[in-house]
Amino acid sequence: MTKCMYIKPFYLLAPLRKMHLMTILSFVLFSAVQSKSATENNKLLADGCSPVSTLACTAVNVNLPFSLSFNSAVSGTIADKNGQGTGFTTVNAYSGTRLAVDGSPSNTSVPGYEPSKITLASGRLQIVAGKGIDYLTNNNQLNVLGAKISPTSKIQLQVKLVNPYNGTQSQQAGLWYGLNDKTFIKLGITGNKVELRKETNDVSSTLSGTANPDQRRTETISGLNSQTVTLRMVIDTQAETVEGFYSTDGVTFASTGTQYASSSLSIGEMNLTSGDLYAGIFATYRNGSSAVTYTFDDFAAVSLAAAAQTASINFRPQGTAAPSGYKADNGLPFDAGRGYGWFSSVSGQPADYTANTRLRTGTVTASQLSLLIMNGTANNTDPGYWEYVIANGTYRVTVSAGDNNYYDSNHQINIEGLPAITDFRPSSSNKFRVSTAVVQVSDGRLTIDAKGAVNSKINYVTIVPATTVTDATAPTASARITGTLRSAGVYDKEAKIFLTASDAGGSGLKTFQYAINGGAYTNYTVPFTVNTPGNYSLTVKASDGNNNQTISNTYTFSIYSPPAPSGNGYMVLKNLDNFPANDQLTFSLIQTPWRRTSPDTTAYNANHDKVKLRINSKGASQLVISSLTLSNTSAWKIAAVNTSTSPSYPVNISSGNYADVTVQFIAKDASTRVKVFHDTLTINSNDKDAPVKKVVLHGLYQKAGEGKNEPYAQEIINAFGFTSKTGYTANDGTIKGTSVVPSSHEVPASYFVRADQSKPVTVYQMAAYHGCCASVESFRYHAKGSGTLTTLFTHSELDGQSLSPRIRNSATKLAQASFTPSGSFGIKIGSTSWSDRTKNTGNLIGIRFLKVIDRNGNVVPNAYFVNVDYINNSATNYDYQDLIYYIENVKPESGTVNYSDLASSTSAVNFNATLTGASASVNVTLKNTGTTYSNGTTDPVVNIKSVKISGPNASEFSVGAPGTTTLSAQGTTPVSVKFSPNSVGIKNAELLISYNNANTPLRIPLYGIGNNSTSTVSVVKRIKGGSDSNVTIGGNVYENDVNYRTGSVRLDKQVTLSDVKGTDIDVLYQTYLSASTDLASTGYNIPLANGNYMIRMHFVENYWSEQGARVFSATMENQKIISDFDIFKEVGYRTALVKDFNTTVSDGVLNIQYAPNVNRLALAGIEIFKVNNNNQRTGVEEAEISLEPEITQREINVFPNPNFGGNINIDAKNFGANEEVTFSVINISGRILQSKTVSADNTGNANVSLQLGNDAEKGIYIISVSSESGITRSKLIVE
Repeated sequence: MTKCMYIKPFYLLAPLRKMHLMTILSFVLFSAVQSKSATENNKLLADGCSPVSTLACTAVNVNLPFSLSFNSAVSGTIADKNGQGTGFTTVNAYSGTRLAVDGSPSNTSVPGYEPSKITLASGRLQIVAGKGIDYLTNNNQLNVLGAKISPTSKIQLQVKLVNPYNGTQSQQAGLWYGLNDKTFIKLGITGNKVELRKETNDVSSTLSGTANPDQRRTETISGLNSQTVTLRMVIDTQAETVEGFYSTDGVTFASTGTQYASSSLSIGEMNLTSGDLYAGIFATYRNGSSAVTYTFDDFAAVSLAAAAQTASINFRPQGTAAPSGYKADNGLPFDAGRGYGWFSSVSGQPADYTANTRLRTGTVTASQLSLLIMNGTANNTDPGYWEYVIANGTYRVTVSAGDNNYYDSNHQINIEGLPAITDFRPSSSNKFRVSTAVVQVSDGRLTIDAKGAVNSKINYVTIVPATTVTDATAPTASARITGTLRSAGVYDKEAKIFLTASDAGGSGLKTFQYAINGGAYTNYTVPFTVNTPGNYSLTVKASDGNNNQTISNTYTFSIYSPPAPSGNGYMVLKNLDNFPANDQLTFSLIQTPWRRTSPDTTAYNANHDKVKLRINSKGASQLVISSLTLSNTSAWKIAAVNTSTSPSYPVNISSGNYADVTVQFIAKDASTRVKVFHDTLTINSNDKDAPVKKVVLHGLYQKAGEGKNEPYAQEIINAFGFTSKTGYTANDGTIKGTSVVPSSHEVPASYFVRADQSKPVTVYQMAAYHGCCASVESFRYHAKGSGTLTTLFTHSELDGQSLSPRIRNSATKLAQASFTPSGSFGIKIGSTSWSDRTKNTGNLIGIRFLKVIDRNGNVVPNAYFVNVDYINNSATNYDYQDLIYYIENVKPESGTVNYSDLASSTSAVNFNATLTGASASVNVTLKNTGTTYSNGTTDPVVNIKSVKISGPNASEFSVGAPGTTTLSAQGTTPVSVKFSPNSVGIKNAELLISYNNANTPLRIPLYGIGNNSTSTVSVVKRIKGGSDSNVTIGGNVYENDVNYRTGSVRLDKQVTLSDVKGTDIDVLYQTYLSASTDLASTGYNIPLANGNYMIRMHFVENYWSEQGARVFSATMENQKIISDFDIFKEVGYRTALVKDFNTTVSDGVLNIQYAPNVNRLALAGIEIFKVNNNNQRTGVEEAEISLEPEITQREINVFPNPNFGGNINIDAKNFGANEEVTFSVINISGRILQSKTVSADNTGNANVSLQLGNDAEKGIYIISVSSESGITRSKLIVE
């Protein structure tokens, strides 16, 4: 039997601290076994490097750089609870007494190691912290995982902590570096603070604040516990300092010592600058009552001093050999251990660009045959930037850009923000550009990006220190000015400026600047646009590394902007494709005409490269189009305006007419496969609300047809301006149609029903990408339980490689149609793909349904993408883009509807009359109306995005933040709305709550009345539009309008009765006054006493569901009050809308006239208000008090006024000090209804509260306040 020998752990004392633990340990081990044979000695060492590792002592050392991603197990390293190697090689021993709560050692040879608390999973390392800690003389921390390293002149340790615990009992985790548990440095997160602390021989200062010489700690950082925090410790062994940093985005780092006189700590006395040391991670829950789990990711230890000061990097695909003298970069994410790699400029996080690498063939130099696309339209489409870890200093950097085979770029490459290559548009005779720049690195990383470029491709980079070179040649500098020329040097509306500078002398470009109109020089970064009308001069200045300088000749140009057209037009746009929206047009184009030649030769494919945009003039005045401007003239052109292929401007469109603009997609050589364009058409006009209107142009460019040339399903969705996610690129990968794709917007569904029974189901075919150009496909549906299929439409055979295919046998009509199913229905496309997967071979998914997410990230309710793949044939590839449809007004027959409405406890808020200078508040409860269904599904969470107030009196209303912005189904949250009038009158505004489950916000109208101590607002009349009899609505009586109507009259109502949004009195809006014929005028003549009035008009659109279908104007007392009023444009379908106006009646009649431009009037009601002076005397008052003297200097205030028969408060001022004051309420007949006597105070002021009673009749009452010194009165209105 082999004998086991246990060596009791011992620890360094202060005098021995220069001798490393492992050195002494090795000596003890050697001494203990020197009498044994060599075989026994080797056996002992192989059993573990006790007490700091289960590995052999020869296995604990690591070389720098050293990095761990935790993506997979590392054999031969410290194991987790499942025996998976973590990558670390050591576990610190402890010299103190182990805490009882941490249990007994599971491995007495390595007592600090508890594998049961360590888990390697999901690409991360988790440690369940023990209670022990390395702090002062505690020295009992467990699972300090690390590796033995040899320090260099500068070492950087780094690790990520995912959602670090935020506790108050010193729970902490982070980086650890040192000799042992007595002498070390740690950088950790505790209580949402980041702390750097050193300890030498169990001594560390306990001073608080910035006076502590052993600590550098931040203040509390809000939200740190809900982020991924990168910790970085930099040990400078030459300066004998250490500094701690942290970052929440992985890019920008802040020091923990910014509040201190010195941001770093001195480590000169710690002996941590030479010999063997340990670097790793730690975690403890310290004074907490229960264990805490910490999650670590991406540990790295790197020697900054060891980073190469010269480098030659060639960008190329994995598995290919770099040219001689170059190191390959394969597009991998940045890794601190490797010292270089790629980041996404969108997320700022390390990102994978391996799919963006290319290797061409040809005879050019080998270093330029390979490339990486830095900001392309395929693969990783996020613009990328590259970083290389290097010591701070000045470097001469050379880059090459280009592509031996394709010239579809405008290259720009920036080094440390300096544009080294700009405005390089290659050709077959000029494929590459090489440029050298001199740059300063100040953050330990050299950064290269492609901002300002289009499809920029980098070949290689070389980096060398910027030593002195002989160069007396000045750089070159120039400008290129682009835009639409009206005449020589005069650009229409804007000009885009591209600048270029280069150095041929060898020292490298150092500065690159420009000046406009003789102003100060500005650093050039990316192409810029000048769009302010005027005359301009431009000069470009550049200098090189030897300070040779050049200033270009002066460039002169002008920007022309046409004068705004006169008049007030009203423009309404109509996309004649009907999809995706009236201000979004979608096109597709195959550059190389496509056809099949086997088994038969077909005709060439048809492109959907032209779309007509109809510009309607819906206003009373002529619409004048002054110009049509395209943002990208290389991809688009105006093919025609009406029938003119060479249109001139302005284009005048009379009221009621239109102009058709044909836009054509003309992109060329845009990609080797597919590129999606998102550009704009700008319409400049005299439209009164939107004189500059932008229309989005989506274009899907395709190099060639069929096979791998086709767009992916995701690209097709993007090409219509939607943001729904398929969850895959080319195909669904290993899923192969067996399940819903994870991390996508796909929903499982087999059968659907109509969502709104008053509307049909409508289907738009978005794409067809199957065999072309003799094959067709049909959209068919069937009642559930029935095998009878109904064909809705079949697309044209020439459109089998196109977006928006046409319907078969039509030259212009697109494949779109509606149907009205009576119950549940299913869908079948082709011969094998049913929506009910149980009907498909192998229960495979033949049709994937995706929720529709609009361009703003909001769910479009009751709309789905129908993505089809032909399954169960040899060509099946599970890409689900053979046919794609958009279907609306449907919901799954059972279970969740995949969106949730947000509702409020009141559809409108009516505040009580409020005095100016005061406030009234109302709490509104918001509710997610989603539900949980019997099949176990639940409607989704509502995320409230914003809460704001808009409208004519928005400044007099305010709103607080909701209690929570995340509501699960049936969840509620309050929001407080306040009314603070600053003037007397009627007020209205609207509370708008935007949320993720709707493409329009929840709208809650707000109404209030402002009064003051002398003036109150009262109702004169309420009139119901389109009613022959009086009606009581919401407790208020509305007169019929029979005697007031003039002109053409129709008493109209909703065709199908339904609720009206934005009101709690739906009945007011369900019927309305209209005209008997289109374009006929309608009016009111309402007898009123002469005076000033406030008029509130109630409108609703009950019939039309599109903009521009009902437009009218109005005058009141011969003054224009509204022009080209479109109810649907403002609030949509069946939604209450009020408009408030002021007017003066001088002839005893209020005259209102409505004149339609399109269709007819729609008026639900009118309310007429008037301001009353509370101190105004009436004839009744004169009769009552004719024998009594009036004390005019007295003052009384009555509130609330008007009153509804309840409690009234009366304040009296300026009476005699301490005299008896009698308050009386007197009706119009002179009878005293209430009376109360009180004593005034020593300033002559008094107040009472009186109760009128609920039986008080509506009318005018006199408030009388009398005393021995006299009497004064006011008026009270009871409604």
